[in-house]
Amino acid sequence: MERYLYFTDSAADGNADLALYPTSAVGGIFAASATTTTINFVPRDGTIETEDTIVLTHADGDHKAVMSDLVAIINAERNNNPFAVVCDAINGVYNVGSVSSLAITSAD
Repeated sequence: MERYLYFTDSAADGNADLALYPTSAVGGIFAASATTTTINFVPRDGTIETEDTIVLTHADGDHKAVMSDLVAIINAERNNNPFAVVCDAINGVYNVGSVSSLAITSAD
């Protein structure tokens, strides 16, 4: 059974973005700046031209802890619970390192 990663952000305009991706869609995780880590996903429309991204904002230099937590969530027991909340800004749930906010960008 595939595991799915759930994200929500809380936009200042009150329109929160929500995203749910299968772990098989993870294209890569990289440090984008001193305080951000980006997760690239194969877009939901299946194209490779523009990837969907989740940008996680965290404590300065905390990339290794963020990446370690993400990999642990991705590799957790799939049959136990295929739905994993990574970050839910609406309810203040951040299950990854020192993440304090996120931004979701979808190609579609």
